[in-house]
Amino acid sequence: MVKLHKCGLDPQQIRQFVKELAARGEESLKLFRPQEHQERIFSSTASELLVRGGNRSGKSICVAAEIASAATRTALVDHNGNRIPFKYPPSDRPMTIWMIGYGEKHIGQTFHRLLFQPGLFEIIRDEVTGQWRAYQPWRDYQRRSERKPSPPLIPKRMIESWGWKNKAIRHFEVCRLTNGTELYSYTSIGEPKMGDPVDLIWIDEAIKFPKHYSEWQARISDRKGRIIWSMWPGRVNSAVINLHIRAKKQKGKSAPDVEEVQIAFSHNQFIDDEEKRKRLEGWSPDEVRSRDYGEFVRGNSQVYPTFSRAVHETPCENQELDDDADKALRSNGFVPPPDWSRFLILDPGHSHPGCLFAAVPPPRLGNCGVIYDELYLPNSDAKEIAQACLPKMFGTSFQTFIIDFHAGRQTPMGFSMTVAEQYASQFDQAGLFSSNTGSRFQWSSDDVDAGIDMVRLRLRPVKGKRPWLRVVARSCPNFLQQIELYEKTQDGRGFVMDKPAPRQVDCLCDCLRYWVQSDPKWQPPDKPIRAKSAAWIAFHEHWKEKDTSPTSITLGFSERNG
Repeated sequence: MVKLHKCGLDPQQIRQFVKELAARGEESLKLFRPQEHQERIFSSTASELLVRGGNRSGKSICVAAEIASAATRTALVDHNGNRIPFKYPPSDRPMTIWMIGYGEKHIGQTFHRLLFQPGLFEIIRDEVTGQWRAYQPWRDYQRRSERKPSPPLIPKRMIESWGWKNKAIRHFEVCRLTNGTELYSYTSIGEPKMGDPVDLIWIDEAIKFPKHYSEWQARISDRKGRIIWSMWPGRVNSAVINLHIRAKKQKGKSAPDVEEVQIAFSHNQFIDDEEKRKRLEGWSPDEVRSRDYGEFVRGNSQVYPTFSRAVHETPCENQELDDDADKALRSNGFVPPPDWSRFLILDPGHSHPGCLFAAVPPPRLGNCGVIYDELYLPNSDAKEIAQACLPKMFGTSFQTFIIDFHAGRQTPMGFSMTVAEQYASQFDQAGLFSSNTGSRFQWSSDDVDAGIDMVRLRLRPVKGKRPWLRVVARSCPNFLQQIELYEKTQDGRGFVMDKPAPRQVDCLCDCLRYWVQSDPKWQPPDKPIRAKSAAWIAFHEHWKEKDTSPTSITLGFSERNG
């Protein structure tokens, strides 16, 4: 106290100074302690982090603490009190942080509550040191009357100004801190904010449009920022499933770019054991997987929930399960033998065109259909697709070419031919023909609902037998990803509708539907029609430009002409 007087402080200033010190000692970020199984959330340095967990598992609280730590430049400590390395920019550069929720209520009821309101957890004075710390029910239960709500994660002293959209429901557009950091809130319902570089993006729970995730990814590149997505997977979408798949591929790396941390409701020490027991006993097995462990239970949201690599991949991982068709594929290097009927199925377009190559074996090998190869070439035209098909079709006989009815009959602006006619012309010039349709195409059915039902029937395993539809997984990575991410649409309340969601990349799923709806049957293959070579095509194109009919051409050069 004497020293403070010597610094020129009067008693009133001293009291305020002591009060401020005490308040800072009680600030939530200094008292927050993650549970041991949650610590990977805070030690991860991945540029994209998925925090997936059950209800009341603590996922949103943990991510809120990480966001507040970054915004206030306050390092956190682990459950043993050891400092967790701080991974964000130094204090000489203000940060830009975005927080994205499903709607306006999410901003006020979740983001504002977690970051700026007291009571995120409870605190109590330590029985030995007398200092405030987090309340721990497993050791402090007898002293529970002494606990009190924790202060806000971001203290009021650090808030410089608010930009309110609707203060009554705590819907803020921006919160500016005294250190220059700005926290912006957005909903995923509207168009994504574009153009600005961002240091840190927090996505909490579901988003309306999965395609917006790629725009948010682009925002963090300039500053080598991060995206952290906390969610209970009750309303999954293609963006989060794709993030999960990418994290799974990088699992085991010392410094992954994409990482996933999964935490469970039943592991939360702050929830009473008796209450956990009640919830777990009252939930169905699927609800336990989802609400306790945060597992993806997507049956209700997937268009084809029965599809499984373990069931539909051919040949089988376990050779003992191979039937005659699987054995024939295995013995022929995972491509259909010459006596199988082959089909090319095309979903045209420029942005996301796709082709599936499918086959049906002769009846002696059983009743099944196999997807054995694919083409997925975004931003490609008819000529590029035809050229890409050449090496996949050379020396083989195809029974039928099939094309999307709706897209194929359209005539693009500035063209005199329909889309189907353009592809037929390019296939003809490339020397690509089928027995039944020549270089032209058979129309697909335009009954989407009936087609999806037919595919579901073909996917269904028959008791004691392999399912009708098989996929050569090693040759069809894009098809596998599309069918696993193929989801139904949801309304604004999250109710799942029985039709495919719009704006997802599903061209190869459409090809599957066109093929199954054609009711493919085996017929004896014709002798392969020899495709025209690349040299022949170049020769043909060269003389077509000169509008003459050559009788010969010199390939290579002689000493005389150099």
